[in-house]
Amino acid sequence: MSKRISQKATKGAIMALALLGLLASVAPAGAVPQIMTSYGDQMAWRGADINAMGGTGVALYRGAISNVFNPAMLTAGPSDGRLDVSMSLDQEHEDRFQPLFDAFDSWVTDAAIASNRNHYWQSGFGVAGSPLGGKTPIRVGLSLVDRYPFQYKFDEELRNPSPYPPGSGEPARDLIIEERSREVTGTLRTLSLGIGADVEDEISIGAAVHYAFGTREETNSVRDYVTEANSYNATTAYDMDGLNFSLGVRGKINERLELGLSWESQLYTTGDYQKSEYDPTNMTTTETSWGGYLRYPNMYRAGLTFRPQTDPITVFTMEFEYAAWSELADSENDGYQNPQNLQDTMDVRIGVEHRFYNGLPLRFGFRHYDSYADAESAASIFTTGSAMAIGRGEISMSLELGKITSILPHQFPYPSDYFGDSFTADPEARVEDTRFRVGVSYTQNF
Repeated sequence: MSKRISQKATKGAIMALALLGLLASVAPAGAVPQIMTSYGDQMAWRGADINAMGGTGVALYRGAISNVFNPAMLTAGPSDGRLDVSMSLDQEHEDRFQPLFDAFDSWVTDAAIASNRNHYWQSGFGVAGSPLGGKTPIRVGLSLVDRYPFQYKFDEELRNPSPYPPGSGEPARDLIIEERSREVTGTLRTLSLGIGADVEDEISIGAAVHYAFGTREETNSVRDYVTEANSYNATTAYDMDGLNFSLGVRGKINERLELGLSWESQLYTTGDYQKSEYDPTNMTTTETSWGGYLRYPNMYRAGLTFRPQTDPITVFTMEFEYAAWSELADSENDGYQNPQNLQDTMDVRIGVEHRFYNGLPLRFGFRHYDSYADAESAASIFTTGSAMAIGRGEISMSLELGKITSILPHQFPYPSDYFGDSFTADPEARVEDTRFRVGVSYTQNF
């Protein structure tokens, strides 16, 4: 019997390591609204079963992904090992609006001035189990997830508003004046190792260490066909890594009610900045480099899971995450003084799972969180999903629809000296971001 168990564990370990290497080699990409491009997404991908239930996991077992939510929940899983592999496709819609006034300075409507559509991918991986044997009260998890994606792309053409048609001897209508582009790439990923242990029948504790690594790269370019000296191309990349840790506790009030609490310490990253600027006027490139740091905030999480006495089984979970973003320190923005007036945020997540008599689950969720960049902006996300048995595992599917509206300055200034007052504009625009994400996960116990 021990020989069979050993062979089984060896196969599982080999498969897990192979998938870990595959996912680590894939360049991650997550769709992010403009308002989250500075320090990363607040709606990163975790897994189809997780995201279908509003992204919950503080008081619910999520395999090795519990490292991110609450490492004490590792003890809530079966004694067998568990493998999780997931992938998502994120569609990001950004529409920008400017107030339009008539000749009497009366507001008429909000006119669309720019619209962008982009698609991105994300992935996740986790393996959890009992390395000391199923009879021990200790569980271990290893996970690799996208923690803070930065992906964002904006393109815009500035065209001549002249009323004259081509061939009239005047500047032609719709002639391209400028092509402007801003693109942010990269993801701060987290490789986490967590351990959970039962202290008593009703209480468990856990801890996890997180190694974060990644590069944020931003490119701004303008090609001006009227005044060539206004053209430029500048790229700034920050290659960073850092460590932090999480502590968690799990408490079982009774067989139907369970509580979870966790604290994640500040993630302190350090690294090097590389900046490259191209001047098309004299066709020269200037490159500079310097050291920097970025310190993310403390995060506090609390959740509960309720399992009512229903047949078939229903699970209800609700949690809160408080992030002290005002603590964020950025070497590029005057260190620890919060010069950007970042806001502390509250993230509320609710999830429900109902399993029918045939074992098919139906999942729903809702999530609402504040934006760390703007006190007036908040996002609402509606989620749903299901799953089916495939072989010895289960494939889960999820759908998410979210929206956030904010008032932001223009990506690029509109020139005031071109064609009279044709480009007179309000200094800010109303930005509507709509995100639609589909995801799939495979889970197998081994």
